[in-house]
Amino acid sequence: MDATKRRMKILDMFQSQNTLKISFISKKLNVSRETIRGDLSVLQDQGKVTLIRGGAILIVSKDETPYEKRLDFMVAEKNEIAESFCNCIKEGDTIYLDFGTTSLFVAQKLHRFKKLTVVTNSLPIINELYKDDNVALFVLGGRARKNEGSFVGEIAHEYLDSLNINIGFFSGGGFDTKVGLSNFSIDESKLSRIFVKKCLKVAVGVDHSKFNQIYTQNVASIEDIDILISDTIDRKIYKKLEDKIPEVISRK
Repeated sequence: MDATKRRMKILDMFQSQNTLKISFISKKLNVSRETIRGDLSVLQDQGKVTLIRGGAILIVSKDETPYEKRLDFMVAEKNEIAESFCNCIKEGDTIYLDFGTTSLFVAQKLHRFKKLTVVTNSLPIINELYKDDNVALFVLGGRARKNEGSFVGEIAHEYLDSLNINIGFFSGGGFDTKVGLSNFSIDESKLSRIFVKKCLKVAVGVDHSKFNQIYTQNVASIEDIDILISDTIDRKIYKKLEDKIPEVISRK
């Protein structure tokens, strides 16, 4: 794992708790404490964490959620993935946009379409699309998760039976060639798994830093995925996936 990918992984680990010990990170990532100490020093210089004795604290301002902080990561890559997904959409489609910042990048590109139906439970996506007269927007509701700007819970689940969805876009914290797509949140992942089964076609979009990463909550298995979209995919990873996923889209 290169330094950039490792630091992204460290920042992802902070999403479940704002304070992490160097020893904990070192064990999870299977690298030395000195390496993690150096990574945290770089992240501190970038204004993302504050070093403390034996660990670090995530810097989150009162007006900025973890979701908003992730919007600044891998911006070019997320834009590229979003553009590729939009090329998979047809006028008149009903699409589902899952939780996550990459899905918001997709939403920002949907204004070009003349007729779409969008189903989502992401508040940032709702705010992006609700004024667009060409988008019929369906929101499931439920309990609000303020740190992620999403709605989860049984109300959202009950509404699903009446929906037919042409294509869904899913992203997450990690992607593995055996496990598939995985994420942190139990509630969000539970709803995502239901949508994976509801969509006629499932598209997963992850940037290159997410490969070979596994989190506790499975979202979509390899067998569930019809389209995999990334900015770049390592040749060895591509070889493992080309016979398992019908369509793999990347720059190289």
